[in-house]
Amino acid sequence: MIKTTPLKVALAVATTLTLCIGLTTSLSAQTSSEKSVIDAAKALGLTPSIINVPAPAAQQVNTQRRQAKQARQNQQFIKADPYAAKRQQILRQNAQRKKAHYQRLANLQRQKQKKSQTNVTQQQNAHHNVWNRVYQGFQFRDHSKNPLVQRYTNQFSRSPSRIQRLADRSSDYMYMVVNELNRRRMPTELALLPFVESAYRNNAYSHAGAAGMWQFIPATGRRYGLMQTRSYDARLDSHQATNAAFDYLQKLHREFKGDWFLALAAYNAGEYRVQKEILKNRRLGKRTDYWSLSLPKETRQYVPRLLAFKEIFRNPRAYNVQLQGIPNSPALARIHVNKAVDLRKAAAHAGVPSAQLLAMNSGFLHGITTPRFSNQITLPRRHAGRLNKVIQQLPPAADVHNKRSRYAKYKSKGKKRRYVYHKVRSGDNLYRIARKHGTTVKKLKRLNKMRNSRIWPGKRLKIAKGKSRRSYS
Repeated sequence: MIKTTPLKVALAVATTLTLCIGLTTSLSAQTSSEKSVIDAAKALGLTPSIINVPAPAAQQVNTQRRQAKQARQNQQFIKADPYAAKRQQILRQNAQRKKAHYQRLANLQRQKQKKSQTNVTQQQNAHHNVWNRVYQGFQFRDHSKNPLVQRYTNQFSRSPSRIQRLADRSSDYMYMVVNELNRRRMPTELALLPFVESAYRNNAYSHAGAAGMWQFIPATGRRYGLMQTRSYDARLDSHQATNAAFDYLQKLHREFKGDWFLALAAYNAGEYRVQKEILKNRRLGKRTDYWSLSLPKETRQYVPRLLAFKEIFRNPRAYNVQLQGIPNSPALARIHVNKAVDLRKAAAHAGVPSAQLLAMNSGFLHGITTPRFSNQITLPRRHAGRLNKVIQQLPPAADVHNKRSRYAKYKSKGKKRRYVYHKVRSGDNLYRIARKHGTTVKKLKRLNKMRNSRIWPGKRLKIAKGKSRRSYS
C-alpha cells in the first residue's frame, strides 16, 4: 500500500490548480485574439462572412482522404466490371426517356385542357346560332360518297344564291323546328326536310294535292288532326303542321324498326308501298334497306336530296355558300285572339309588309282569321308588340266561313251527287272496278287524285254513283 504524506497531497493539489489556470488563460487568450481579428475587420469595412477563417487541418485532411478513397473505389469498380460504362449509359438513356415521357404526358394534358376549352366555346357559340345546334344533332351516317348524293350535291351547289335564299327563308321557322326535334330527341337532319318538300314555304301546293311546309295530303292531314275547311287549312299552319309531321315520322320510325331512311321513304310514298317492296325483296332473298328497294323515282330521289342538303349546309364554304347565322331565339310569336281579324288591315296599320304576315298565317285561306277553327295568330317577334296592339284595337271582321264561294255559280243546281266506296281486293284492277261501277278508268283516277294505276288490297276508292252493271257489294 502506498503511503501518502500531507506534503505530497499539498504539492499535487497545487500542481493541478496551476495546470487548470494555464489552460483557461490560453483559451481566453485565443478567444480574445479571434475577437480582436473580427473587430479589426469590421473597422476596415469587411463583413465577418467574407473573413477567411481556415478550417482545422485535420478536418481538411479527412475530407481529402474520403474523396480520394471514393475515386479509387470507382476506378476499381469500373476495372472489375467491364459493362459498368454501358450500364451507366443505359441508365442515362432511361432517365432521358422518362423525362421525355413526362413531357409528353404534360403536353397531352395541355391539349386535353385546350380541347375541353374549345368544346366549351363551341357549346357557348351553339347558344348563339341555331345552325350549330343543327350540326350537333346530326345522327345519320355519312353518305357523302354515294353517287346519287354526290349528283344532287353538285346540282344544288351550282346555284349558291338559291341555297342562300332557302336558308334565309327558313330563318323564321328553324328555331321552332329544331327546338321540337331536340325535345323529341329526333335527328336534326329532319330540320332540312322542308327544303326538299316545300323550300320552307307555308303556302306551297303540289300537283298531288299536298299542301304546306310538310306537304300533307288531305287524308293524312285529317288523320293527324289537321283541320281542313273552306276558310281554314291547318296543313298551312307552321306550328300545327310541324307537330303533325313529327308525330307521323315517329310513328313510321317505330313501324320500320328504327330505320329513318325507310321512314322517310314511307313519308313520301306511303307506308303500304314501302311494306310491299320490302316483302317482295324478302321473297327474292334480297336486302330490304332503302337503297335496295324498287321504289318510285320520286321516292328514290327523296333521301339523296335530303343528304345533299345536309352536305351543303354542313360545309357551306366548300360550296361557296355564305350561310348567315340564325339567332338562337324565337323569331315568331303566337297570340290568342277570339275575334275575326283582317290580317291585311292589321299589317297596314302596324306598318308591316302584309305579304309577310299572310305567309306566316297561310292557314287562313282568305286572309281573315276564323276563331271557330283556330284562335292563334303567328306574328314576327320583332313587330309582335305593335301588331298585337293594332289587332286588339281593330273591330271584328266579317265571318268568311259562311261567305259564298267564288266557284258556287259553276256548281250544278240539281240534286247533290252521291258517292260510293269500293274496297280493293286481291286481284282487282282499275279496269275491272270501273266496269263494275259503270265508269271509266280516267274518271276513277281523277276522282281519287291518282297519278298512276297502282292499287293494293285494302285501299278505298271513291266512285261517283251511277248506273252499274252489277249491284255494289
